Amino acid sequence: MAYYIYENWTAENKAVIHWGNCGFCREGQGCHANPLGTKNGQWLGPYDSLIETQRTARTLGRPIK
Repeated sequence: MAYYIYENWTAENKAVIHWGNCGFCREGQGCHANPLGTKNGQWLGPYDSLIETQRTARTLGRPIK
C-alpha cells in the first residue's frame, strides 16, 4: 500500500497523510479537479511505508494530521 502527503499551505497550513486508495487522495490525484494547480497545496509521494511518510511530513514544518 502506498502513502501520500497532502501539503496544504494556504487554507489550514497542515500536512495530511493519506493511504493511496483513500477517496480524498486517489493515488496522489486528489478527489476533484483542481483549477488552482499548486496554489493551495500539493501531493507528495508515493511512499512505501508509514514511517518514511511520517519522516518526510516532519520535514515540511507544518502540523501533521
